[in-house]
Amino acid sequence: MKLNDFLKPELLGNKFFAVKGYSEVLDRETQKLVAYRINISIQQESSTFFLEMIQVKVNTTTPTISYEEMSKNKTREVILKDLNVGQFNGNLWFTCSDILPVVK
Repeated sequence: MKLNDFLKPELLGNKFFAVKGYSEVLDRETQKLVAYRINISIQQESSTFFLEMIQVKVNTTTPTISYEEMSKNKTREVILKDLNVGQFNGNLWFTCSDILPVVK
């Protein structure tokens, strides 16, 4: 068994809450906005990682749930579109292509 066998987003579940607002990710050279980061609480009770907090990089400068919308909410249930998990130098990283609202 290899480490990458554990780097599956399905293990986290699919019930997530965004906590507070986004933080900006700037290009190191140009200092221009390239993405956002947001803290996510895992709320899937059947997940081994239930109630863990992860930081997810949202790889767009125009997320569906806007920067302004997230700054008004302390927590909000969200969908992480195209969630990926990886590792580099012994650290886990999480990315998604967009953050979507949960429609009930």
